[in-house]
Amino acid sequence: MKLLKIMDGIEFTYNNSFNEINDIEIKDIAYNSLKCEEGYIFVAIKGETVDGHKYAQNAYERGCRVFILQHDIILKEDAIKLFVEDSRVALSKASANYFENPSKELKVIGVTGTKGKTTITNYVSEVLNAAGFNTGVIGTNGTFYNGISEKTVNTTPESYELHRIFRTMLDSGVKCISMEVSSGGIMMDRVKDVDFDVAIFSNISPDHIGPKEHPTFEHYLDCKTKLFKLAKHGIVNADDEYSEYVIKNATCDIETFSIEKESDIMAKDIVYSKEIDSLGVSFNCGIKNGEFPCYICSPGTFSIYNALAVISVCRYLKVDQDIMINALKSAKVNGRVEVLPLLPYATVIVDYAHNGISLQSILLTLKKYNPKRLICLFGSVGGRTELRRKELGDVASKECDLAILTSDNPDFEDPMNVINDIAKSFEGSDCEYIVEPDRKKAVEMAIENAKEGDMIIFAGKGHETYQLIKGERIPFSEKEIALNAAKKVLAEKEKTLFA
Repeated sequence: MKLLKIMDGIEFTYNNSFNEINDIEIKDIAYNSLKCEEGYIFVAIKGETVDGHKYAQNAYERGCRVFILQHDIILKEDAIKLFVEDSRVALSKASANYFENPSKELKVIGVTGTKGKTTITNYVSEVLNAAGFNTGVIGTNGTFYNGISEKTVNTTPESYELHRIFRTMLDSGVKCISMEVSSGGIMMDRVKDVDFDVAIFSNISPDHIGPKEHPTFEHYLDCKTKLFKLAKHGIVNADDEYSEYVIKNATCDIETFSIEKESDIMAKDIVYSKEIDSLGVSFNCGIKNGEFPCYICSPGTFSIYNALAVISVCRYLKVDQDIMINALKSAKVNGRVEVLPLLPYATVIVDYAHNGISLQSILLTLKKYNPKRLICLFGSVGGRTELRRKELGDVASKECDLAILTSDNPDFEDPMNVINDIAKSFEGSDCEYIVEPDRKKAVEMAIENAKEGDMIIFAGKGHETYQLIKGERIPFSEKEIALNAAKKVLAEKEKTLFA
């Protein structure tokens, strides 16, 4: 593709004459110098901790001769320098242009909020696929379409990766994309040139606030709100405290859903149910012209909100109602309130809850099912978000009967530092707690000591299949460990029974 076509819509100055850059053919774009080769553009991104300008020379040595820069750097005379105000913004537009703006040919549904993004995104995909809309997913769990999966480093990939994925999906027959839109993805202009058809706001609470993330909650909220300036249609949880702020700052038309407040789509007559392999909830969905029954095999109020968001999308896209209802009944997400049918006498659940508000939500939900004991195994990440440790500890010490404090992606920090920070919340609490820094041993302990009527939740890892230790992702399957432990326990019980 011609260089000027890639730079269409980007304001820039350059160190060469127009004739010299007019006919340059570009092979690809890279923002990592290690991926550069002859015919590439290198985009020097200036990040919080790493400045891509430092790696421009490496890109040059690999054959790159065209550079998008925020400031001048020393390179040999044959280097073509294109100067822009913000290289991240330029990368977004250049990537969209390079891949020929694939999002304009797709129905793109973006989901933002503190909780529920992954679940809503995957539910939307399951229901739309069941209705015949070929739908791909982009989010925390990775990228999925047509039976193909690809891991993603970030919840919302960098703009180049995002438009590359869009193009690949479009060329593979995908018509819709359901994607998580993180506040960081918005803040770093990864979605600036995505043509969103629908934006969904699930909820918001303080999270991702710190030196390398959002400076304040207000900044975090504003980043979430920006999605509703990029979309044609907005769907908002009217029960959230900040819904009016989101609606007021939106430039698209808005539809609302709720349980408590009056809205366009409401849940009524809620009933909770429990099976050995699922915790479910049924409700009547009230709309303008009547209501219809719904069931989802995931527990709690938050599951109803997730379902209402999906129903709103489906109605906007005119999905057949019966197909939607049937697809919702079986919709599940890996590692999100996932019931593992391991023990006939106790309920074992895996969930990604890794901050105070999400842990509180799932624990309060499980208490509605009247467990004899509510047991929570959890830790918190090392090296950052120290406030989160107190939030998690405060919630578990108040809501649980027993807590097992362990590690969760300790990275370079001693797991006991994190555990000791959490343990402070249990001082004076009625909740008993056990410390076991080895997460494998902690999981086995929870299964081995389960009693009749217990509910055990493994919180924090969810879909993850690794532990981050000293910069390395060490394979770690919580589900597999729990399964093996349960098999051992049941075999011992059977052996004792027939002894």
